[in-house]
Amino acid sequence: MRIERDIEVPTRTGSPILADVFLPEDTGGAFPVLASISPYGKGVHWPDRYPLYELVPHHEHMVWETPDPEWWTARGYAVLRADTRGTGKSPGRMDLMSPGDSEDFYDVVEWAAEQPWSTGKVASSGISWLAMMGWRVAELQPPHLAAIVAWEGATDFYRDFVYQGGLYAHGFVEFWWDRQITPQRNSDDGDDWREVLPRHPVLDDYHRAHMVDLDRVTVPVLSAGNWGALHVHLRGNLEGWARAASPDKWLVVHTGTHIDPYYADWALDLQLRFLDRFLKDQPDRMDGVAPVRLAIRHGREVEWRDTTDFPLPQTQWRELHLGDGVLDWNPPADAATVPYPASFDTAPVSEPLELTGPVALCLWLSAEQDDLDVFARVQHIGADGEPIPAVGPQGGPVPMTMGWLRASHRETDPERSLPHRPWHSHAREIPLVHGEPTLLEVEIWPTSITLAPGERLRLELVAGDSDLGFMTHDHPGLRRPATTAVVHLGGDHASHLLVPVIPR
Repeated sequence: MRIERDIEVPTRTGSPILADVFLPEDTGGAFPVLASISPYGKGVHWPDRYPLYELVPHHEHMVWETPDPEWWTARGYAVLRADTRGTGKSPGRMDLMSPGDSEDFYDVVEWAAEQPWSTGKVASSGISWLAMMGWRVAELQPPHLAAIVAWEGATDFYRDFVYQGGLYAHGFVEFWWDRQITPQRNSDDGDDWREVLPRHPVLDDYHRAHMVDLDRVTVPVLSAGNWGALHVHLRGNLEGWARAASPDKWLVVHTGTHIDPYYADWALDLQLRFLDRFLKDQPDRMDGVAPVRLAIRHGREVEWRDTTDFPLPQTQWRELHLGDGVLDWNPPADAATVPYPASFDTAPVSEPLELTGPVALCLWLSAEQDDLDVFARVQHIGADGEPIPAVGPQGGPVPMTMGWLRASHRETDPERSLPHRPWHSHAREIPLVHGEPTLLEVEIWPTSITLAPGERLRLELVAGDSDLGFMTHDHPGLRRPATTAVVHLGGDHASHLLVPVIPR
């Protein structure tokens, strides 16, 4: 492997982006290029960034969330890593995920395609931020971008990343900025999201400038989501795959930590087949790869299922009605209310029950307050009565899925909403009318849960998520605790959970 460091890549602004390039040993060859750009430091050694993840190969050239250059150069690819403007060694004003950031990546892609060591075909690949920038650059349609591998990214800056259901993702933004951004900033010039984002509680022009127009994503896409990524990532990979305009697109949804699956043997094999197909003109490499591959969860065990679409074509959408502490296929006989927070369980199932796909909660509430925050958790309860947790981003336990909604953000877009995935416009805040029953349609992120005989499904309506560590929505000035709310059950204001039942 040959390495060229701190190359100045010219951009349309006149200020360069600095990059490192890793090339196969063949000095006379030309190679397709895997490119990435991030504010994390193109040369920061992985163990200095995140020693938690020990299963990843920790050789001296490994950098957080980027393709392994030793593995890919050995298979005939060049690997390029660039520093986002204003971070690492790239000069200028930091303006993360802005149109200017996307244009910088466009210029890096086109520069890479013109180099003597390049075949002229470039793909974006990487995890999280690197995947988000892949979607962003694909929207701009650089002529030499041949494909994107978007692994646990996001496409909707507001809904996926920073304001789930209108609730500010304070815990994640603070954690991420302190650990990932502050160490790599090379000046104080540029916005600090910790200060800026709380000033934009609705979906305004600031957020729109950071979002992806998926109608303009036409390159081949390999989108990989993680059922355990209840926050930031899963939604964007599913929506990105579904709405991208590309005629060539594949979706895989796996389990595991935020990092390990990208470097697993099965994932590397899939990425290599996909990239060989579109960067090396080997048309048969994706033969036999289903458009959608899902890890169907049985507790923490999985079985892989190949299919043609998501949600699954055979899905039977069924309503589980909220009763007094229960979830039932039949509505309650009489109308009633219970105080918020509350918990609801199904009866133990008598035969296996698979729920794979999006979940939605139609929740009728009334309250003596102007606004409140709803936190909805779906738990898999074992025969012993204890929750069976999913694998979270760092390997710890998380619920099987979650949803959030600020009551004042309850307005939906009828043209984009589906029964199983309400689409909230987040354009304005509409106060509650005190004491008036009000319908809140809560988007709960997709999941895969298989109940074995004797196990139950539980819906928890909780007051907050501070127990989830950095996934919390707990900004002290932006919280709207539900202190006077009641949940309506049955009658004219029957609350229910819409679940995706997969026939056996």
